[in-house]
Amino acid sequence: MTNSPQQTGFWAKLKSFFTGHSSRSAAFEPTEKEGVWYWKNPDSGNTLVGLTKFAYQDIGNITFVDYPTAEDSIETDDDLVELEGDKAVENLKAPVSGHIVKRNQDLIDNPEKISEQSDRDNWLMEITEN
Repeated sequence: MTNSPQQTGFWAKLKSFFTGHSSRSAAFEPTEKEGVWYWKNPDSGNTLVGLTKFAYQDIGNITFVDYPTAEDSIETDDDLVELEGDKAVENLKAPVSGHIVKRNQDLIDNPEKISEQSDRDNWLMEITEN
């Protein structure tokens, strides 16, 4: 016996109700643009931006991370982050425009963590889009 889409949705909602976990939260499917990924968190509505695995491979082991702007606003294609590695130095561009809610200070202090964590945990900035 197969479940209809309505039944599947019902069971997912019921499971979410009892476990406190939304099935939407688990779906991490970021979009990639020029070395960065970005993903709109359905729970907060904010967009997380991080480094793609491909960009990491091009840069190599990252030894330095810097946010070129202390501004709280950013426009698409503004400098987002400067990364220095053993293979290259790269300035990555912002994929979206908006207000910067948070920067991942842990990655500035410990750039080696970029290679040690999952993509979702390696976010560089959290942005509220315009």
